[in-house]
Amino acid sequence: MTVEANPATAVAPVDAGAVKWTVTLAASLGWFFDAYVITIYALTVPLIAAEFKVDTTVLSGAIGSVFLVGYTIGTIGFGMCGDRFGRRVMLGVSVIGYGLVTAATALVNGVAGLAAMRFLTGVGGGGELAVGSPYVTEVWDRERRGFGVGLMFAFYPLGYLFSILVFRLVAPDWGWRAVYLFSLAPALVIVALRLRLDESPRFASVIEELRRTNSRRIGLREAVRDRGFRSRVLTGFLIFTALAYAFYSMAFYIPAYVVRHYGLSPTSGAMIVPALFEFGGLAGALIGGVVGDLIGRRKPAIVVAVIGMAVMFLWWGFDWPLAIFCLFAAAGGFVINFEWTLGVVYVNELFPTEIRATGFGWSAGLGRIVSIAAPVVTQTLAARFGVAQAIQISAVIWVTLVIGYAISAETRGVEIPDRFEGHAKEANRAERRKTKPDADGRSSVPDGKTR
Repeated sequence: MTVEANPATAVAPVDAGAVKWTVTLAASLGWFFDAYVITIYALTVPLIAAEFKVDTTVLSGAIGSVFLVGYTIGTIGFGMCGDRFGRRVMLGVSVIGYGLVTAATALVNGVAGLAAMRFLTGVGGGGELAVGSPYVTEVWDRERRGFGVGLMFAFYPLGYLFSILVFRLVAPDWGWRAVYLFSLAPALVIVALRLRLDESPRFASVIEELRRTNSRRIGLREAVRDRGFRSRVLTGFLIFTALAYAFYSMAFYIPAYVVRHYGLSPTSGAMIVPALFEFGGLAGALIGGVVGDLIGRRKPAIVVAVIGMAVMFLWWGFDWPLAIFCLFAAAGGFVINFEWTLGVVYVNELFPTEIRATGFGWSAGLGRIVSIAAPVVTQTLAARFGVAQAIQISAVIWVTLVIGYAISAETRGVEIPDRFEGHAKEANRAERRKTKPDADGRSSVPDGKTR
């Protein structure tokens, strides 16, 4: 099966130049904050485990999966709401919600409360990708769209590095709870910026076209009856299964692993590896976007995925000295963020503006359903083989990404569609009926007059 690229069904040319940079910055800062709230959990696991007297693998595994359940629900739910209520509104709701919940995590007194807060944090955080990435996709032209999404995604490793800095400055003197309370500061800055946003011009143009033609907006129930829509969701599912699983199978484990294996301090030495991982990720996001625009999305993604499997096997397959382990961490971060950038822009390009956030949300959300098991599977395998071998085994998941791209068509340089294809044809037929010439040669117009 080959999933063909959507034919462009644009409703009208739109000028997004005025809002392109503002939207990209607002979405990028949201992604920055998303990285912060994910990373501070991984960094604080050793400290929380000591206070709550539980094993670190329980916090990294079981509660890591609880977080991903919430993230999956948020990705799907916010994606659908992004098409229903608009990109601007739902981005604001997302950051307010999980910003407050992250801060409230500082008040928990046990594992159950921690699990509840992480679940709710995941729900809000899931909206950043499901709404923010369609938003950015729609304000960049087809020649530079990969760069725009790559720029947005580069803020994820920056958020990761920022969380390391905050953790290093705050945790030693104030404890792990203060790290969560600090999340209110970046959240308020992002909310203030998002209050100044305009709606996506492309999405607004589609809504105006629907009103002008008195057309009904496509719903998920109708969309899933379309074979093309189902095929594109399948493609997105295969790609995001690999992206999410590969990341979460090790993201919550790296700091604790370094602390145990190399005998480093939880608040200082263990920051070296995560920092290098994200420096590599920063390069991967920016280079991935540029390569996607110059060469294409599919072939580079497949090649780097194969290389990535080899990197993961070597990285976690041997007992390396710390310096070599750090170099592999940078390479691993490059691979993961390179693939995430191309995957995000590619899957967004598969769906029309009318239902883009919904299609993307379901693609990423279904992929995340598989990733929910990643921390627990790693925890289970670690009990038998060790953490390093458990993460090494997870590298096999990149095969699903290769399959996803292999059954799909290239989208580089193809104009993204605006209307759902079936509804666009129906609207065009309605327009032709309205303007069909009468017997005397005149044509009718919508207000009942003739011309």
